[in-house]
Amino acid sequence: VVQYLNKKIPSKTSLVFTLPNDSGALYKSLACFSLRDIDMSKIESRPMSAALLNYIRFKNTVTRVEGGDKSAASLPRFRYCFYLDILASELDEGVQNALHHLREQSDYCRILGSYPANSRLVGPVAEAVDALNEANAGKERQTDLRLGSLPSDEEESRRLNIGLVGYGGVGQYMSRTLSAQHTLRCMDPRDKSKEAEDNGAEYYPQYDVGAFLQGLDVVIITVPMIELEHTMETLPLERLRNKLVVEMCPLSSYPKSVLTRALPSEADIMCTNPLFGEGMTLDGAPFIFEKTRIKDSRRADCFLSTFESARCRMVEMSAEDHDAYVVDAEFVTHLIGHLLGRNLLPESPVTSREYSALTEVAEMTTNVSFDRFYGMFKYNNRARELLDKVRDNLASLERKLAAKEAYLAASAEMKNADRQRLLAECRMLL
Repeated sequence: VVQYLNKKIPSKTSLVFTLPNDSGALYKSLACFSLRDIDMSKIESRPMSAALLNYIRFKNTVTRVEGGDKSAASLPRFRYCFYLDILASELDEGVQNALHHLREQSDYCRILGSYPANSRLVGPVAEAVDALNEANAGKERQTDLRLGSLPSDEEESRRLNIGLVGYGGVGQYMSRTLSAQHTLRCMDPRDKSKEAEDNGAEYYPQYDVGAFLQGLDVVIITVPMIELEHTMETLPLERLRNKLVVEMCPLSSYPKSVLTRALPSEADIMCTNPLFGEGMTLDGAPFIFEKTRIKDSRRADCFLSTFESARCRMVEMSAEDHDAYVVDAEFVTHLIGHLLGRNLLPESPVTSREYSALTEVAEMTTNVSFDRFYGMFKYNNRARELLDKVRDNLASLERKLAAKEAYLAASAEMKNADRQRLLAECRMLL
């Protein structure tokens, strides 16, 4: 079956392995998969059979390592083996590396097989079922030979057709995040066909916007905020009826007003701000969203479930509250990152935790396009006030440094004057 699996077919792999009776052995073995972002769906422990125990004793006797740590005498009479299911194919490169890592720790590791998840049919079996269904189509039989629905059919019905308008850094990151569970397209004024192919999406040029929107369930707007109004003017808005339009901007009130004003009433609207990006793990990362105008709640929940399954911290918040509580902190973070840049943080072989944190902030913000940062400045009414506070704080810090330097110089001069006076008194006494 494994030869018929590809990246578009959700797969599952079952394996069994044993571990030495050491503290932390199971934790270290599961880290082989977690470090490579391989999800696990099931793990069980079962007593090892006598035949398997004898096999391991024989293997360890033949391949005795230096020091005798794995000698036959060191094996207990009763051991456990672990059965593990992972949500990936054994042919994936990450799974291959994880299995090599696991075999370094395990006495015995065997792949029981890879197969499609959710009872999906593939290969000759799927072809035979399709042929059977075609042969029985339109025929009246007392016993229907056609197969009923499978769990994979329901899973397939939840697979959304998603289009990304704008394929810059944010669009490409979202493409990699969503491609495993949904079918993706992207559209950008520049040729992004190579990036789209690498990220599992289909590229459409901007002049082919009609074909791009055909059959989409969700349209995600990932252009910078300064281009949002122009982008909405170039889209055929009538073709967005009965679709879910999602904006992903660092601010929410301005995009919300643009979308509600421009889109027809039949279009659903969701405002989001994923507080994560390139090089960051999704586990525990905040995903802020507002269901601005939702009629098809099932489709909206299906879109959000992608981030829920990635263990994001889902935060439902109105656009106004989002801009009141989140935007200022985000603007100051990006401002400090741009101020530091790369020239103020030279590489060092030994760094403190504070220095490492500043380096991460600088790298994160400098990798974001300046247009995105400018949008955070232009459409945030408090941005200029925050800039003034930064200037005031910097000037106050400079004054404190100058005052401290003057105080130390004066103290040194006073000490020198006192020393000269004492020397003069000593000369008079002599």
